[in-house]
Amino acid sequence: MKILNLIKKRTSIRKYALKAVPINILEQIVCAGIWGPSLLAPGFQPWKFLVITKRPYIDRIASILLNKTKTIGAAGNAILKTSAATVKNARSLIVVFNERSLSKKLKRFDSKFIRLAKTAEIAAISASIQNMILTAESLGIGSCWLDAPIFCEKEIIDLVHVKNLKLFAILAIGYPAQIGKRSLRKPLSETVSYLK
Repeated sequence: MKILNLIKKRTSIRKYALKAVPINILEQIVCAGIWGPSLLAPGFQPWKFLVITKRPYIDRIASILLNKTKTIGAAGNAILKTSAATVKNARSLIVVFNERSLSKKLKRFDSKFIRLAKTAEIAAISASIQNMILTAESLGIGSCWLDAPIFCEKEIIDLVHVKNLKLFAILAIGYPAQIGKRSLRKPLSETVSYLK
């Protein structure tokens, strides 16, 4: 029951206190990520994490997102501006990559297996992120899962000098400087059915 309460309580935090998150706390958060479930193949772990605590890198990623608003068009503009502000406020970032190990391994098979592998990679990495944001919440650390940085994949990858990885998401991390608001959920009667 405690985990359900934590899930219901957790909110996205976009404003953070001017206080660094200790490395041992960041390690606990990332450790939760690596214990996400393996899908499709035993021991399959498609994620790679890059923890950024240096202010110049955080500021540069925020600038990359803001600069992209000049070319992305109206639809992505607001999303990127909000994401840039969240990154700028963060004390640390966890950049999440997909190493695509399973889809590369299955590329010699039929296209349906490749599609399945890609879906499994997305699902496994998403589960690892959920582990991290819940662990952060349990430690009193705010987080925000950002996928808009994918629009700036090349620029971010060039900045952090990684190779052969696909940008999946960025987690903004810090001590909360706001009270998050949880959006309402539809009742179970509208979202769940049972075969009896």
